[in-house]
Amino acid sequence: MKILRMLTFLFVVICFGQNTVNKDIYKSKIDIYQQSFKTSDQLIIEGEKILRLSKTDDDTSKSYLYISVGHYLKGNFSKSIFYAKKADLLFLKNHKEKEHFITNYYLSLAYHKCGVMHKATQYLNEAEKTAIRHNAPFLNAMTQKLKGILLENEKKYTEAIPYRIFCNSYFQTGLDKNFPQNVMSEFAFSKCYLAFDYLMIGDIEKAKKEISIFESKIASSQFSNKLNWRAEIYYVCKAIIAAKENDEKSAALHFDKAIDITRKSKMNERLTVLLEQRLKLNIDASEEREMLFAEFLKRRDHFRKESTKVINQEISRQDLNLIHQREYKYIFILVAVFLSLGVLIFKRRKRKKQKAYFEEIIEELENNKETSNSFIAEEEKNEETLSECADSKPHIISEATKTDLLKKLEKFEKGKAFTAKNFTLSNFVSILATNTKYINSILKEHHGKTFNEYINDLRIKYILEYLHENPESLKYKLSHLSDLGGFSSHSYFTKVFTQKNKISPSKFIASLKEKNKREKKDYNE
Repeated sequence: MKILRMLTFLFVVICFGQNTVNKDIYKSKIDIYQQSFKTSDQLIIEGEKILRLSKTDDDTSKSYLYISVGHYLKGNFSKSIFYAKKADLLFLKNHKEKEHFITNYYLSLAYHKCGVMHKATQYLNEAEKTAIRHNAPFLNAMTQKLKGILLENEKKYTEAIPYRIFCNSYFQTGLDKNFPQNVMSEFAFSKCYLAFDYLMIGDIEKAKKEISIFESKIASSQFSNKLNWRAEIYYVCKAIIAAKENDEKSAALHFDKAIDITRKSKMNERLTVLLEQRLKLNIDASEEREMLFAEFLKRRDHFRKESTKVINQEISRQDLNLIHQREYKYIFILVAVFLSLGVLIFKRRKRKKQKAYFEEIIEELENNKETSNSFIAEEEKNEETLSECADSKPHIISEATKTDLLKKLEKFEKGKAFTAKNFTLSNFVSILATNTKYINSILKEHHGKTFNEYINDLRIKYILEYLHENPESLKYKLSHLSDLGGFSSHSYFTKVFTQKNKISPSKFIASLKEKNKREKKDYNE
């Protein structure tokens, strides 16, 4: 019954926002629960009907919510949780924050009834966050009410009272706004719940005061078939007061009315609470008491089975999550292993390639050292090539001039003029005492290079020879080596060196250090 009350308030939120009521819309919504849905079964049936005909997410989520509430009232908590979660997924998908509050409200109640406290707290916190996020007084009041209900379920009535008082103060504001009678009766019944808490802590005078306020707000005609599903809490309070005043007959009559309401509405969860209260007061004859006790045990066993079912579902879900976590962990480990292997293989191959490139460079340097006349051999080869092509195509340079230039190039390459910074083509032309056209032709024909490529190659060759022949230079910084070679910056030097030798200067230097170290060790041995 508490849930139906909450659901009524809930539609106020959905339809009217914060403290603003469209009376016609409110009445059309609230009548669904007060006139059409008199039992938990009807809520489920209506929800299933909407689900069969649904064409939109709104209809589907609404149907899931009806079914969830119906199963909660029947005490089928596992099904209530299942449908509430399905509804919540759609509410979140469509950014319906207030409806999201509703489902979290129900989920907290259902989990708490089953003793799964951490889940109840989780959904309570989410409901409270939603209320704060929307800055909605009504949602805040409903959050405080939920906290009170959870404490009442744990029989912590003293701690629940402040939350009930907070809700009553909010509901009193509604009475002052001339709300429709349906709304006023809803607010007034909250007094009965506060009275019940007072009775549970033995404060009968405060309980009677709250009941008196309630009776002044609600006429006896309000306890018609339209609203009688809410009246059970009133009759329960009257029954307990009568029992405390030793009027067992009146107490039994009031309990009969309350229990009759819950039976007709098929609110099994609430019925179990009423049976427990009646048995504690011991107001019935032994035969009647035995019958009530047998029914109480049957219903309590049902709820225990439901609690066990929900707990097992949570355990299964946690086990499944653990399995998935292990699977993800193993997958992550495998991926990490494969990536590590890939990186190791890549690095190993890279080191092998760099070693091969290094050995090629060293071999070439040592060969150049042994062959002092390599440029002359190249010149003779070029002259042979020229003579072979002499008949096939014309030359812009005479053979005598070409031979002269090649000799000058040889001499130039043995010098260090190219290591000057900002060495230009004009400088080159001036040194060789020729012109730009001849230089470009010679470089292209005999070296297959442009001027810049030719000069950069000479500079790199010079640095390689310098490093190879001067071990102490291995301690130099790249910037110093860059200056020695005539490069404009050490970054450009690194780029040209790496492109030319397929190994960076730092790697080459490290490898050369290692080679020198090995040779020194072998020599000492």
